Amino acid sequence: MASGLLGIGTSGLLAFQRSIDTIGHNISNVNTDGYSRQTVQLTNNKPQANGFGFAGTGVRTSSITRSYDAFVESSVRRNTSASAESDAFHNLAVQLDNILADGNAGLSSGISQFYSAMQDVANDPANTAAREVLYKNADQLSKRFNDLANYIEDTRGQLNNTVTNNVSEINRITKNIADLNQAVLVEGARSGGQPPNDLLDQRDALIRDLSKFMDVSTVTQDDGAVNVFIGKGQLLVRGSKPSQLTTYSVNGKPDQLGVALQGATGPEIPVNEKLIGGSLGGVLGYRDRMLDPASNNLGRLAIGMGTLINQQNSRGMNLDGALGTDVFTVGQPEVLVKQGAASNVNVAFSDVGQLTNLDYKLSYTGGSWNLVRTDNQQSVSMTGSGTNADPFLVDGMSITVNAAPANGDSYEIHPTRNGAIDMQMVLANSRQLATAAPVRSLAASTNTGSATISAGVVNDINNAAFQTTAGQLTPPLLIRFTGANSYDILDNTNPAAPVSLESGIAYNAATGADIFPTPGGLDYGYQMRLNGAAASGDTFSTEYNTGGSGDNRNALLMNDMSSAKLLQGGHSSFSETYNSMVTEIATGTRQSELGSLSNNRLLQQTLATRESISGVNLDEEAANLVQFQQAYQASAQVIAAASSLFNTLLSAVRR
Repeated sequence: MASGLLGIGTSGLLAFQRSIDTIGHNISNVNTDGYSRQTVQLTNNKPQANGFGFAGTGVRTSSITRSYDAFVESSVRRNTSASAESDAFHNLAVQLDNILADGNAGLSSGISQFYSAMQDVANDPANTAAREVLYKNADQLSKRFNDLANYIEDTRGQLNNTVTNNVSEINRITKNIADLNQAVLVEGARSGGQPPNDLLDQRDALIRDLSKFMDVSTVTQDDGAVNVFIGKGQLLVRGSKPSQLTTYSVNGKPDQLGVALQGATGPEIPVNEKLIGGSLGGVLGYRDRMLDPASNNLGRLAIGMGTLINQQNSRGMNLDGALGTDVFTVGQPEVLVKQGAASNVNVAFSDVGQLTNLDYKLSYTGGSWNLVRTDNQQSVSMTGSGTNADPFLVDGMSITVNAAPANGDSYEIHPTRNGAIDMQMVLANSRQLATAAPVRSLAASTNTGSATISAGVVNDINNAAFQTTAGQLTPPLLIRFTGANSYDILDNTNPAAPVSLESGIAYNAATGADIFPTPGGLDYGYQMRLNGAAASGDTFSTEYNTGGSGDNRNALLMNDMSSAKLLQGGHSSFSETYNSMVTEIATGTRQSELGSLSNNRLLQQTLATRESISGVNLDEEAANLVQFQQAYQASAQVIAAASSLFNTLLSAVRR
């Protein structure tokens, strides 16, 4: 009896000592991140069978468990990943938004200053001071494009560093998770299958740390090890064997890193940024969905402005009487080879007003060429056959195929990506600003009718009339009315003996007439209009605008471009195109801010739920401590009672 009572008391003493130790362990780890409150599970010992029934034999510690909910833990990981992704995206978006919207760093003021200076030159084209201001503003405008493009490229480089560092950290964490899986297996076997709670907490904490970088899911094996997956079931950790992430150059470009899963023996498997999540997914998502489109938008504006200003300046005449030249260099489409020969495909601009901010993939499959958008893989229709004589035309681009393709040939096209960084002002001096028109019209002083002729507008400076002999119109023309309703056009190279080019051209004084193209097909690259009633013998002439330094016709045309809707398919001016870009970035930034706030709230709620389940409550632990102290003291009294009974029995025997 005494030994039975002693055993019962001893079992209680040991069980309650373990409970007190566990409570102390909980209290000590109240501030330990990721710690789960532990509880001693007590079970009665197997009773002894006797003739009068079963007699209890005390208590034992069956296990020490942690307060843990797998569903809540999964929610914490999921919301941690979503919060980290939206925070990373938003923090980067704010920086881009601040740069583009800044009055000093952005383009709005640069465009305004350029056209304000252009207006001054149009008002007084011979004013060298005004021309010098315009010249400097053109240079400053190109540098603003360069500065913004360089900022984007610098950001791209920083993002690559972030991606590389994140991949290294992910690989470190996955290795530690695999090591802990092995430790869990070893300790579980050593303890007879009892859960190694502290190791499990450490492993869960590492998986939560991993979820900050990328979205992960887990499956627990029967032996207690955890398999970790990313994306659509791609295995990152299998038991004690981790896989490694690596980076690679997308399309061979060192400034565009992708993330891939490296198997133990298999090839690299690219991981789509939409499936990554976490801060790594946020960085890649920002690059692909905001930074690249911003770079393309900026390049489209630079290419559009540069090309159209170049075209108009080339249609004019500078202070030295020469035809205008390019004001800016214009970037060309970037073609990246995925499969095939680089020289097989050539891409050029056909109409900069139709350019988009998209990138494209051109591939040859099934005996035909196909073009898709890289952002959503939607097909884009092309016209033409792809030959030099009949190129593919699509979204302002001209695509020619120079060699017989093979199935699988594939090219990625970035039409505007380098537009802003390649833009440079190339005029040697302000005298080269072609503010005058190179052609002028004259009415003979002997005319008796009331007909007039417009000053003239150049629409094709590459016409032989301007290109045959520098500083001359080839040929100068004479327009001679043979009656009130008809006129002839003559080559006036020799005014003493003009040569007929086309005769008997009908004329209606009520409606007037554009001189070119003539019914017979004459067209010399410029446009003039006749108006009013002419008399027989009235003559008008056209010639090169020699000495016309005070002419402002071309300057006015360049100035009118500031408000003309020349880009985005004829829907936006230069300033509107930039403002649209800024608005798009601002809207994306605001959306990312709302997403960040929402995801952070969800994370805080799930963390609070986890804390209510797994966290250590000091008040509760204090109450438990008092309870088990009393139980411990009571067990000690049971042992004392057993000792007293045993001593009494010994005393009786001694008598």
